[in-house]
Parts: sequence; C-alpha cells; structure tokens
Amino acid sequence: MKPLSKLNFIVILAFTINCFINVSIIKAQGSAPRLSASVQLGLPVTYFSVPSKPVGIYTAALRYSYSRNWSFEARVTSNTFYNNATGHSAKTILDNTATDIASYRTPVYGFNAIAYYNLHKVLNLDSKPQNRFLPYLSLGAGINMYRPEVSYVNGTSSKAKTFGKPYRDFQLGLGTRYFINSNLDLFAGAEYHISETYYLDGFKELTNPSLDQYLNFYGGLSVKFGAKPWNNLIDWNHKNSVNPNEETKSYAKFALDAGTGLPYLFTSVGHKATGMYNLGLRYSFNRAIGLQVNFAQGKVAGEQKGNIAAADNTPESINSFTTGLSQFTLRAYFNVLNLLEEKVARPQWNHYLILGAGYLKATGDATLANGKSVTGRMLYKEPGIQNIVIGYEARKYYNSYFDLIAGLDFSYNQSKYLDQAGSKPNLNNHLYFHTGITYKIGATKEKEHIDWSYKNYNHYRNKKSIIEQELVLERPPAAPRIDTSRMVVNTIPTPAPVDPVKTEVAPNISKENVIVPIIETPVPAVVEPIQKVEAPKEIVVAIPEEIKKSETVPTVKPAEAPVLVAPKVIKPVAPKVVENVVPKPVIIDPSLSGNTQLAPPKAKYNVVVACYSVNRIDAALAYQQILLSQGYKPVISKSNGNSKIVRMTILTTDNRKEALAASRKARRSIESHAWLYLYNKQ
Repeated sequence: MKPLSKLNFIVILAFTINCFINVSIIKAQGSAPRLSASVQLGLPVTYFSVPSKPVGIYTAALRYSYSRNWSFEARVTSNTFYNNATGHSAKTILDNTATDIASYRTPVYGFNAIAYYNLHKVLNLDSKPQNRFLPYLSLGAGINMYRPEVSYVNGTSSKAKTFGKPYRDFQLGLGTRYFINSNLDLFAGAEYHISETYYLDGFKELTNPSLDQYLNFYGGLSVKFGAKPWNNLIDWNHKNSVNPNEETKSYAKFALDAGTGLPYLFTSVGHKATGMYNLGLRYSFNRAIGLQVNFAQGKVAGEQKGNIAAADNTPESINSFTTGLSQFTLRAYFNVLNLLEEKVARPQWNHYLILGAGYLKATGDATLANGKSVTGRMLYKEPGIQNIVIGYEARKYYNSYFDLIAGLDFSYNQSKYLDQAGSKPNLNNHLYFHTGITYKIGATKEKEHIDWSYKNYNHYRNKKSIIEQELVLERPPAAPRIDTSRMVVNTIPTPAPVDPVKTEVAPNISKENVIVPIIETPVPAVVEPIQKVEAPKEIVVAIPEEIKKSETVPTVKPAEAPVLVAPKVIKPVAPKVVENVVPKPVIIDPSLSGNTQLAPPKAKYNVVVACYSVNRIDAALAYQQILLSQGYKPVISKSNGNSKIVRMTILTTDNRKEALAASRKARRSIESHAWLYLYNKQ
C-alpha cells in the first residue's frame, strides 16, 4: 500500500471510530436538549494604524451542543469601524502613513463558525451541582464583507461603491457561561480576531504594513430550547434535578396588548401635546422571554413664533408642524422578576425590559414663518425610517383574563425631518408614555398565562387537580417541645410475698387512656434516670388531671394478681410514693404511619396553613403536634398520587362562608400567609 493511501486509510478509520463513539455518546445521553440561540454585544479594542473609536459589534448565533464538552455555533455579525476625528494636520502631499487619514468609516458584515470546548470537567465543576459557571475555550473562522470609506488630510477621499472581495477572519477566545435557569444563560468573554486585511481603517500603511487585528470583549444572553430543570441543555446536565413525574403545566402563551398615551418629540420647535395608540400581539416562549409584533399610530406636533428671515428647513423657519406617525416594530420582552428564579406564588406585578427595532413612516403638515404652508409632505423613503426601541413596562394582574399595563418607550429614529426642520445636528427621537390593558388569549380561571407562572401552580391538562388561589407557604416548623422535667419511669420490683397486691385504677378513664398499675411493697421503688426524649411516635400513657390533683388515690383489688416483671438491678432508693406524671397523649395522624399514599381532601374548601415536600413528612408531623397542642385538628393530605407536596389543613368543608371565616381567623392566629385551597373532585 502506498504511503498516501495508508494515510488516507488511517484518516478514514479515525473518522469512522470518532463518529461511532459520538453516536454512542448521544444515545447514552438520551434526549437531552441541544439547541440554543443567543444575542451578544461586543466592544472591540482595535490594533489598526488608525484606531477605531468605540463601536458595538452586534452578533446573533445558533449553537448546537454536540456533547457535554463540545458545541458548534453559526453566527452572523454586524459593526462599523470608524474614526471621524483623527486630529491629523492638513497636508498637500500624502506619504502613505497614518497621518494621511482625516477620517474613515468601514461597515463590516461577517459569517462565522465557532467550536466551543467546555472546561467544567477539567476544572472539576461538573461534580458541583450548585455551580453556575461554565468556562470554555473557543476557536473559529469565517469570512467578512466590508466597504471602506476614507477622507484624506489633503481634501481627497476614497469610497468603495460595493462590498469587495471577502476577507478571512480567525478567532481564538476564552469565556464563561452563567446559569440563570433552565431556559436562560448569561455569557461573557474575549476573542482575539486575526483579520486578513489591511483596510479596516481604510488604507495600508507603507511604514507599518501589519494586518488589522482587534480584541473583542463581549457579553450576551442565550436561550436554551426545550430545556427543563430535570432535563437541562446537555452542557448543564450536571445540574439536572429530580423529575417530578407530573404532567406538564398547561399555560396560555398569547396575549393582545392595547394602549393609549402621549408622545413627546425631541425637537428644536416648541412641543405641543398630542395623542397616540398602540396594538400588539405577543407570544411568551417561557415565563421570562416573549416576542411582540407592535403597531403604533398617532401624531407629534410643535409650535413657536418663527423668524421670517430664517433659512428654509431650519427650526427657526417653522411656526408650527403636525406629523402623523405609523410605527411597526418587533419587540423582545424580558420579564425581569422571572429571569433569576421562579416565584413560589403568583406575583401581583410583573416588570418588563423591552428591546425592539422596526420602521417609522411619517407624513407632515407645517406652517412656515414666511407665510407658506406645507400639506401631506412625505417625510420618509421606503421601507421607512429605521428606529430602535428601548422600553419599560409594568403589568398588574387583574384577573385570569385581563392585566393592566403602563410603560414608557424611547424610540431612536434615524431622521431629522419629523419636525420638518432637517438642517440641524440632532435626530428627532421621541418618547411614548402609555397605559392600557392586556387580554390573555386562551387563559381561564383554570389556566393561567405563562407570564404569571409560579412553582405551586398546578392546573394540569387532565383538569383533575386543584386551584391554588392564595400564597403557598414552604415552612420548616420547629419540632414540638416536650416537657420531660416531671417525667419518671417506674421499674416495678418483685413484690415480697407477705403483703397483698393493690392495684390503683384511675377513675373516669376514657378509652383513649390506659390503666397504670402501682405496686405497694416493703421494697422501695426504683427510679431510673431519664434519657433525652424525642417526639413520641406512638400513643403515650396519660394520667387524668383528677388523679394528679388528689392527695389519696383510691385502690381496688383486682380479681387476679397482675403479672409482674423483674426490674433491672439498680441501686435502690427509698421514696415513699412515686407520682406518675406523663405528658398529654400525642395523636399521630394514622394516615402517615408507614404510608405515603395520603388521602386527598374530603371537601371542596380547605384552609391550609403550611405546605411541604413529600420528602419532609417529618417536618409536617412536627408542626401537626404544635397545632394539636393549640387545640386545632390539623389533617395532612395530598391532592393526588403523583403530587410531590402535602398540605396541612385545619378545616375541610363544603361551606364557603365557614371556610372564609376560618381562613381569616387562621391568618390572625396561626399563619399570616394561610390560604384557601379549592379541591376539584373531578
């Protein structure tokens, strides 16, 4: 076999083995989610002959996680390197040095493929489920298109009319991801870019002909598709929690937003109050992120006393203007309170950060200071004036169908003509103060909108579970206190044959109590020291109060002598009488004795004062004893066999008024967060 053929054979064999291993890994890892998408903003430090001023590098990417260690990403980037104030002195003869450049502007668009290698195994972070950082190395390459424009200090310029031949771009980077929740990651890092071109700053310097390279510091947000707390993106599978084995919670995801408000235009002409309205159709991918198509329409206006001698298209030449606006934008909604953790109970308010972009169409009327007027003037070119929207919105939960909203949008408009005075340095940006209402499409009393999701929400698709109407409390109560200061244990010695045996019987003993035999013999009673007593697990003997208070105890002779047990051999003591003092009986919920299949509530309305994981039955039992000692009749129940929580209920009834009254009383005397739980028997 020829050497080249041997090499080809080795390469093909290695590739085949690698594919087999990776396919095996994928099968072994099951159906873990693998896709994620991200947006990021970079701030480059340039190593050009003429450095660029601070700019942003905008990136959108789609990433596929091949395994726990390797990921591959396809990305597109956009940015513009520029320097419009180099400070170089004018000269008539150019010498191909950096001092030739008065200004430059170079838009760049890139297409790149990146490979990521996760370092969590190398750094032993995968053995720490609480860890939220995932460091990585990155290596990539791509092609970039660019179109430089240069102005020289001698008054000449050079401008590429079209994008030239693409140049190759290589990246080497280091960064880390930060786990927010199963759906979202933050990430940040640095990439060194080796660009195979001299012309990002517009020219090739004769005395220093080095490639134009730069270091990009970036940060961004990643959305992980299909991930769940018990089935995270494969990169994060060391953070998987136990699958609750419950049905997927059913939420509504569409919403229709409508509002009205006041726009404010930043203009050199005096402002005049006008109105605007907006409509938006929104889809929430999860509890933290949504996307909206928004349409807004209204007017902006201004008036002043103009100057008849002012030049046309200046602010001073206008007496008044009215401009109609039609704005189309695509907006991302970030539910700020839900980004970090899911609420235990449904909140009353949600707060959103809004980022969007789109087009603005404007038609205006104006009255000029020289007496002329303009009507129906088109102030845009197709497809419209580009604008970027940054906003804030607060949302108040009204009921299952409607929310109340109020917010503020800032629109960055790439136009100077909205006030019809174009010869000025500043753009016509505008604010929009608005309020309105949201209709949650598909939401009902038994199906919340996902924006209002919370951990204890349990409206499942089978409609056989319950409706939580109030706050659910996860409470770790203290263990009940048991007073052992007066408790003694009697060890009954073997009686002497000379005296008869008398048996004391507690009068009026209920069936819950137990008869306690007391032996009178010449041999003194023996008292054992008491060890630490834990919470009783069984029924404990109790002596009624009447016996404790009496000075003499009546005795009766039994028909037959009791069977006596020999005591431990302990050094005897000689008390005359030993008083038996035992705590009140502690009744354990029989449904909990070795049985985790708890019964559901017996009625519709249930007053609940605490809620526990099924793994914390011990805490539930402890709190039950506290409530028993306070005179309540607490019952521990579970809504169905698959539920992972149990509830402490002090009242279960079909009488709504009775339940409401008991709920109010429980909030005052037991727990301020007690709530009413409605059980659906379907």
